[in-house]
Amino acid sequence: MLFKRQLGRRHLHLMIHQHLESLHLGKCSSCMTDAVIKLVQIRCKKLKKLDLSRCNRLTSYAMSIALSYLPKLVYLNLYSTNCTDEVLGTIGAICVQLRDLNICKTHVTDKGIVSLCGGGNGIHGCKKLLSLDVSFNPRVTINGVKHALRQLPNLRQLLHNDVCDALVVLHEEAFKEGKTTTPYQLRSGTVNDFVVPVSFLEIVDLVCPNLEYIFVLNENLEGDVLQHISRLARLRNLSVSCTDSVVPFSEGLMSLLASVGRGLETLTLYGYDDIDVIAIGQSCPNLKTLTLESCHGFKLEHPQTVIPTALFGNLKSLRLGVEVISNTLEPTLPNSLKIVLEGGRQIENIEITNVEGFTDELFRQVLNQNSFQKLREFALIDCNNITGSSMFELLEGKNDLQRLVMLNCKEVMRRDYDQMMKVVASEHFQLDITWT
Repeated sequence: MLFKRQLGRRHLHLMIHQHLESLHLGKCSSCMTDAVIKLVQIRCKKLKKLDLSRCNRLTSYAMSIALSYLPKLVYLNLYSTNCTDEVLGTIGAICVQLRDLNICKTHVTDKGIVSLCGGGNGIHGCKKLLSLDVSFNPRVTINGVKHALRQLPNLRQLLHNDVCDALVVLHEEAFKEGKTTTPYQLRSGTVNDFVVPVSFLEIVDLVCPNLEYIFVLNENLEGDVLQHISRLARLRNLSVSCTDSVVPFSEGLMSLLASVGRGLETLTLYGYDDIDVIAIGQSCPNLKTLTLESCHGFKLEHPQTVIPTALFGNLKSLRLGVEVISNTLEPTLPNSLKIVLEGGRQIENIEITNVEGFTDELFRQVLNQNSFQKLREFALIDCNNITGSSMFELLEGKNDLQRLVMLNCKEVMRRDYDQMMKVVASEHFQLDITWT
């Protein structure tokens, strides 16, 4: 860290040499001037990766000139710089080997997108682009997004708020012309974790059959929309927000998981009041990350017929956050948590928030079944029925614990924290403990 604070322009002059293939200058933004970027253009003819993120002291002119000398670039990050349409014109004409370009929060417009992607003014464009981030650029409209989709057939990721709407318009235009929509190669069906519109979900399997991530509303998991999402055979990451209970968990989400659950590695659920973790574990045997946020209630169907340790065997991360739940549902939550924890023998990260039913007795039962040998981070927040004794049992276990967090857990006292710190010091543990 000290080195970063002392790094100055004279150090950059020493670092920038003719054999460099990768140069990340985002951390040195205060030192980056037109003179420094000129040095890059003169010396670094072999450069393949260049990160200028936040280097907003660079003028667009100097940036454009420098990039005209760097035709071998495959990665370029211009996040929050003075990148303009003229710079994109240079990139589209010279840097045709680019695979990954970030121009988020810059000054570009639709005109620049045309210059970058080709299809106008005789410029070939960066046809090999796989990832393009044009988010937070208000002057790039849906027309610019449509042009990028048309001209860049290999795109795996396109970040802009109008992507889904653009795909819908392109599909409708093809339909009116009597043509079949050529499937796009995009892997993500959302941007910045925005819920995608129903109009896109109604054609999702037709326009983006290779989607790996999507964020939808629970209320849309029915009828034709559910059928279209269920055909996404490559889905790996699914987020669902439950804003109402019109579509029950057992009918909407479980119907979807029956189709795509085996391939899922990440599942994030918001606001549900009828989560069945047994059903999730059975439908998603390869799940690595499970996040249950702002949950109101849980249920368990036929728990006596299930062997808990047979579920969640590949889980590496669990995050559970609970809102106020009624007394009638509260007994189900501890059992649900117990099932996940006992089966998660590969788990590395655990965060549990506001679970009153997480007690010493419950945790000891879990530890009898699962020693958490691979556990690295464990965080408890507002869990008021767990005491320091349970945390000592965790410290004494055979695990890889590196970070322990206990925030606002009323039964974990200051004396517990002090004693834990003494144990860490005496045993020379590489462990960071946070307590409030």
